[in-house]
Amino acid sequence: MTSTTTFAAAIPLGAWHDFIPHAFNSLAAQDVDLELALLDASGDPRVAEAANSCGLDFAYRRHGPDEGQAAAIDEGWRRTEGSVVFWLNGDDRLTPNALANARALLDSNPDVDVVYGHSDFIDAHGHHIGRHDQISDISDILYRSNIISQPSCFVRRSALDAVHGINSKLHYVMDWDLWVRLYSNGSKFLHTNQTYSEVYIGRDTKTGAVSPKRLAEVFNLVRRHSGYWSALKSTASLAAHTLQSRRRTA
Repeated sequence: MTSTTTFAAAIPLGAWHDFIPHAFNSLAAQDVDLELALLDASGDPRVAEAANSCGLDFAYRRHGPDEGQAAAIDEGWRRTEGSVVFWLNGDDRLTPNALANARALLDSNPDVDVVYGHSDFIDAHGHHIGRHDQISDISDILYRSNIISQPSCFVRRSALDAVHGINSKLHYVMDWDLWVRLYSNGSKFLHTNQTYSEVYIGRDTKTGAVSPKRLAEVFNLVRRHSGYWSALKSTASLAAHTLQSRRRTA
């Protein structure tokens, strides 16, 4: 039977990164029905050059300023129609057959709203340096810890629409906030041991930063769902884990 599951990917780019061509190539290698929205706020002509030469057919392209990464993701999803949405940052890449494997799980589990898998970490040279060790089965732990790897998570648009999309006002925890709202709304999650993405870890990434704004977003999200003391513990734990990861990649 031919699958009716289609994908829509937002690609939000705030700056040029040498991994961007690799991100594009990983999308081009996916043998599925895939709509792409390129949201380029970098102001760097290399992004347009890479997009023009990668062989991808973009359903939507915008080169120019935006109101932040989450707003760009929202823009991209609104400009596409795929039944399953995700986003891919310019310094990450999908593994071969990631989308076909996710589609197979969605097709065989029509009651599932969200499929998520694992991610491997890579360094500035594209070498594997470890595996994302925070991913686990869905549970109320999600209210205290982000147990889902963003580029390895695929959400049915119907479930996304039911929670009114991504929160475009957030800059660091918009993925975690979305997972929490989906979970709280009764969406069904399916965790697989398949590896769907490779994630660059470095000091120049958002996830490599220990900034007051990032910590404040984490604290506010956890406090809203688990209380003050859990928020303090989760924020401190995230800061410590980030610093530890930075030491490994230094």
